[in-house]
Amino acid sequence: MHHLLRYSHATAAAERLISSGSSRSFLRNTYKRNIHASHKTHQAAAGKRNKDLFTPSPFKRSDKINIDDKFTVQRDLREGDNTYGIRRYLLLPRTNDNDDPTLKPNIIASINANKNILFGAQLHAQQSGSDEDYIADYFAACEPLLDIAKEDASINGQQVQALAALNGLCSWVTECLDRDGEGSEVLTSLLHGEQPNTLLDNDKEEQVENRGASGSSNRRARQNVKSQSAKIILNHESDRILMLDAIRAIATGIPRPGHSVVGQGTYRDGAEGWKSLAWEYSNLATVPVDASNGVTGLEEVSLYKSRDGEVAKIEHLASVKAGYLKIAGGAMARMFFV
Repeated sequence: MHHLLRYSHATAAAERLISSGSSRSFLRNTYKRNIHASHKTHQAAAGKRNKDLFTPSPFKRSDKINIDDKFTVQRDLREGDNTYGIRRYLLLPRTNDNDDPTLKPNIIASINANKNILFGAQLHAQQSGSDEDYIADYFAACEPLLDIAKEDASINGQQVQALAALNGLCSWVTECLDRDGEGSEVLTSLLHGEQPNTLLDNDKEEQVENRGASGSSNRRARQNVKSQSAKIILNHESDRILMLDAIRAIATGIPRPGHSVVGQGTYRDGAEGWKSLAWEYSNLATVPVDASNGVTGLEEVSLYKSRDGEVAKIEHLASVKAGYLKIAGGAMARMFFV
């Protein structure tokens, strides 16, 4: 199978990791080439498009696709022979061991799917380097996997979606609260009792001229944040205080005054504010990722954005696992590939 030149750099580095057993980053030297200069899909997922809405699965002949002579993508079905049900896409080293069902596969990266929805893009290789090393490895391993998973998820003609984790959301909100809302337009408005206003025309032009590498001041991103925060309707001062107390409890894990736990009522009272904050946080995700901007945990959002994904809405309490409630308040970003 033919493959793009950019993957030859990635796979050669990855091979060194597997053969040496090292936990050091396996693609740090190809970071710029794989992330900054890569905007094309893998050829295994870039075949000729049919004129109708249906696309043949790249796994039509086999549940394994060889990216090159070093790596393969395997589709692991979880509901019998249902190729459109719950499944996983695994990036594996291309070895004879993959054909032995008694051996545990050496998984480099994985993406989960259910019907046309992708989620849980994960790097499995152990990491001991910096955030920049991790980001480089994450993208180099997950991008080719995402290309093929997207193609397979579109076989029934439905628009492919993704649910992206917002790791670090609670920490970010807590830090903004400690700075009296600095860093968050939504929190600043809530803390000072202001109603969010739409950007004026001259403000829009200024944002276009001054947007930086981080992308957090991007015009469309700021307008989206304004639009989302405008959904917060506070009829009374008591409503503002109630929402702020709930947001603070969700972010810190410390129950509100008079409450013994951060429970359903807290998540209900803070829902609209928390979704607006999650929307604002998701717009901090950049392509390419700037690992030096102090924001970590948005690599999955950035991954999907790198393949034309856009945040469409925030799903409140999309995951109620205790660990995820602690780091993101249960919120996830629903994204559409356009």
